[in-house]
Amino acid sequence: MKRTFATTTFAFALLGVAACKGGGGDAAKLIPESATMVGGVDLAALQSTQSWKDNKGMVESQGKEVLDAMSACNLGLDKWKSLTFGVDPSGGEKFAAVVVADGLGKKENLDCAAGKIKEKSGKDPWTAEEEGKVLKMDGDKGVAYVVDDNTIAVASKDWADAVKGLTKGEGKNAFDGPLKDVIGRTDTGKHVWFAGKIPDDAKGMAKMAGDIGEPQDVAGWMDLSGGIELWVAVGLKDADQATKAKDTIQTQFDGMKAMAGQFGVPQGVVDSVKFDTKDNAFTVTAKASDADLKTIQEKVMGGMMGGM
Repeated sequence: MKRTFATTTFAFALLGVAACKGGGGDAAKLIPESATMVGGVDLAALQSTQSWKDNKGMVESQGKEVLDAMSACNLGLDKWKSLTFGVDPSGGEKFAAVVVADGLGKKENLDCAAGKIKEKSGKDPWTAEEEGKVLKMDGDKGVAYVVDDNTIAVASKDWADAVKGLTKGEGKNAFDGPLKDVIGRTDTGKHVWFAGKIPDDAKGMAKMAGDIGEPQDVAGWMDLSGGIELWVAVGLKDADQATKAKDTIQTQFDGMKAMAGQFGVPQGVVDSVKFDTKDNAFTVTAKASDADLKTIQEKVMGGMMGGM
């Protein structure tokens, strides 16, 4: 994705944090069926977690100008609810995001935000057409469609027509298309979730890990309500491959977990890692408390930075 498109999309997507609690509803149905990876973050719930509070300053500092502009136009972080995204990394600019925030689709708020961003950048971030319902981004890098007072669907150039059709109830979306079964594996009610097909180049890299079969897809979620809990499922061709992959990864982990303590990873985190299978997928779960995360940040990340 080119910088111009990413920068302008940031005004809507808040650093690319992607989400839609529940994974369904009208927002989810605006992602084209050609998406090979979808995901999200429940931003409204995320902002109440300790992890968000601990890292809020870093998030705000990276996009201060845009955040200041949005806050001045009644679109501060407290208004943001969710954003759903879809992408196809096979080539071109194939990206779509559906942002939900109180008042985001109101013309007066968008006009205000555009003006504030222009004050900082010196140019209009988008050109409004069709009575403010269509926002074409600078440099023909994408377009945003105002769905209602609280919802905007953003699309890169290659997916603009597909997303426009979905806003009118035309075409098929990713949540009812080829990714439906993979999405069904994850829990889209968590703070962060994702699901999609594994690219061919990643499949080749996966084989380097040993006898893990032929990975086809991946789904997972993170819950940050108390520290972090992670769950990931990697789908293979059949249940036998899933079992072999689980056994291989389990053996490799068991051989390395003693080293984790040497790098400052709390023993409780190491012990929380579990491997299992479900149908044609092998699964991995792990947990870390807020105290564990602080320890990891201080010892592991601090050690890495100190050695640079």
